Amino acid sequence: MTKVLVHIGYPKTATTWLQENFFPHIQNFRFVSWREANELILNVDSFSYNPDIVKSKLLSGDEGNILISSEFFSTAINFGYHFGYYSMGVALKLAATFPDANIVIFIRRQQSLIPSAYQQYLKNGGTYSFRRWLSSGEVFSFEHLQYDRLIDYYVSLFGMERVSIYLYESFSDDNKRFLIRFCDEHGFEVDWTKVSFLHINKGLRIFCLPLLKAINHFYKKPVGRKRYVCHIPGMTTVGRGIIKYLNPLPVFGRYLREDDFLRSKDLEYIKKFYSSSNRNLTNYFKRHELEKYGYYL
Repeated sequence: MTKVLVHIGYPKTATTWLQENFFPHIQNFRFVSWREANELILNVDSFSYNPDIVKSKLLSGDEGNILISSEFFSTAINFGYHFGYYSMGVALKLAATFPDANIVIFIRRQQSLIPSAYQQYLKNGGTYSFRRWLSSGEVFSFEHLQYDRLIDYYVSLFGMERVSIYLYESFSDDNKRFLIRFCDEHGFEVDWTKVSFLHINKGLRIFCLPLLKAINHFYKKPVGRKRYVCHIPGMTTVGRGIIKYLNPLPVFGRYLREDDFLRSKDLEYIKKFYSSSNRNLTNYFKRHELEKYGYYL
């Protein structure tokens, strides 16, 4: 019987690394990229969505097991949360299409994910200050990172035994040991000779951030919400060049840290907002493990 595993993110939990450096090298599963997954599932009108068509396309022939990965299934972090409509709608589509699928969810402590998400917003062309990005609700939404709600919803649809939740911090601590356990749990056969452990999507250096933000004001790009002075053709290439060629250079300062963005009052608000939600995660993790990695409880 064909096995189906669906990895839904969250964003900023090593999803790019998994999709580019790991999932394609699992030999006993056919990898379905986020582009194909979004085209077939996410970006299809909910009222005309046909699970049988999607199954026929993804399970055609005798290609064996499939692994689908798209962090957009839990909603892109800088797209605006849209009151959970996207994440709930995708969950219903997946349940209708692959009711026996195994669901994989990675989460990350909120006070770490939030600064990382803002830096991604800038890399994608954003111009808002961190304070406006954080508080406006137009791009980032605090509700998006109440993990227990989406996890519980998937459990209600697929059953506890078919939903696996992992801590990004556990992966980050020792990725090789984590992946060995991960493969054992899901029966993955991996060609380890092809797996690169080089870090992807590093954060911004301290002096590249204002430079990139300034450049972003001179082109129009659909990146949630932004401001721009005027659109100058070619400026997107300049922005990408800053990230690719300048950001790796130590002369542009150290990489930005959490405390470069989050003030004490921000941390107090994050703790107040997420503590109750995070305590519900003890249904899936031991409390001391969450405390070890700094999840507010």
